[in-house]
Amino acid sequence: MKPFNGIIQVTGEHDTGKTTFALECGVPAKRIVFFDDDVKGKSVVDDLGPDQFGQYHNLVAAGEGKTELEFYQHVLGLIDNIHQDTEAVIFDTWTRFAKAMHPYVVAHPGEFRKSYTPMGSIKGAQQWQDARRLEAEILTKILEVAPLVILIAHLKSNYLNQIKTGKMEPDSSPTLERVARLRLWLRQNPTGGPVPIALVLKRMDEKQLTEDGHIRTVSILPRKLVPVDGEDSLWDTINRYRTEPVGNRPPLTEELPDEYEMAILDGTLTADQQYVMRETLRLGLVKPEDEMQAEVETAELPENIRALIDDRSLSPVQVVKATLEQGTTMTPAEVIKWRKG
Repeated sequence: MKPFNGIIQVTGEHDTGKTTFALECGVPAKRIVFFDDDVKGKSVVDDLGPDQFGQYHNLVAAGEGKTELEFYQHVLGLIDNIHQDTEAVIFDTWTRFAKAMHPYVVAHPGEFRKSYTPMGSIKGAQQWQDARRLEAEILTKILEVAPLVILIAHLKSNYLNQIKTGKMEPDSSPTLERVARLRLWLRQNPTGGPVPIALVLKRMDEKQLTEDGHIRTVSILPRKLVPVDGEDSLWDTINRYRTEPVGNRPPLTEELPDEYEMAILDGTLTADQQYVMRETLRLGLVKPEDEMQAEVETAELPENIRALIDDRSLSPVQVVKATLEQGTTMTPAEVIKWRKG
């Protein structure tokens, strides 16, 4: 079966084989460009040898001592020099490079707009919009060279109104939710087997023509992928469904996510997570005055709200007014604490 085309995002629990999944994509190693920005990725390359890849870039070493802008420029230069015979590009992980795009937009405003609005809250939102558009443009540029792009992301804690919910989410921007053809969340196989199971965050489909020439969309995958005997890779499972698509048939029992998995797929909290949140609030266990906690929570605030807080030209009262416009309630004292964090 021919290799998969498009952008795939892979996330999931620790030690579920995200890098292995990417490398087993069905493309010969000599046709893979591997951007390695994860310390454990080096052990994989040590096993195979860096010369076995079409191109191998150790971004952990290359990024040492570089600012965000310098790292962005370095990686962009490597992207511009991807070989024309490349069939797959793997970023393990895509996160650091993607996060460096916002500082680039801030430092080079003239490349994106003739002018930004002077109001801090709107300007911050415009800069984040431009950063996400830049991310999509760079991914399009990569796809023009390589038909398959696999982007790996670790998980991060989810926060709601600065409260840790207990839920995890991919450490990536909303851009990938839009541009990816397939998004997978890998989990440990409950049978103890080496091949993980996968939750399908965004399902792939195919367009087909009927006998009378009408276009129909055929769903390929269920919401949960479970390997069967004889499948040594999650790609074997995916290819099984590519041969026999799910279509409109009812899901099999093993294809049905449980309560926890449905919460992951739908972006909601399980009953247990909701209970923990309620009790955390009731018992007053949230302490935003703690500097370490404030630092963590500031990092998890929505990007546009972080931009407002970091804009020191705005007074705390101005920040509060601007956040109210965006549906977030804060007090001047909280703004001051976040800035100290």
